[in-house]
Amino acid sequence: MTSEWTDERLDRFANKIDEQGDRINTLIEQIGQLVQALYLEVPNLKAEIYGISEEARENREVTAQLLAESNQRMARIESILERQAAIAIEQAESAKIQAESAKIQAESIKNQAESAKIQAESAKNQADVAKTQAESIRLMIEMVNRK
Repeated sequence: MTSEWTDERLDRFANKIDEQGDRINTLIEQIGQLVQALYLEVPNLKAEIYGISEEARENREVTAQLLAESNQRMARIESILERQAAIAIEQAESAKIQAESAKIQAESIKNQAESAKIQAESAKNQADVAKTQAESIRLMIEMVNRK
């Protein structure tokens, strides 16, 4: 494998980076939908806890104990859901930043390859000039030697 990058290879590489960015964006959307689904489940959990407490009203001591326990669980669940939602949002933002960084890196690599191509062309031109100068010097030496 040579170190010279072709435009086609750069385009394929950039396309792969774009595909990765699209996949990451899809994952971000899916994470957002999961977070929304979690928030939508909180009312259902509250309704279930309320239903349990209504059925347990026959015994005041048991009802008070169950209600206290369910409120504690609910607070823990809400706390856990809030932490998970915050983590999911941070992960989504991080994934988005990584995708943007990958696109920037791909562009940088493409620019470096273009610069290397220009430098190679310049070196070839300098070599051609040096070859021409060497041929001129050789011809001058031959002319001097003939005299």
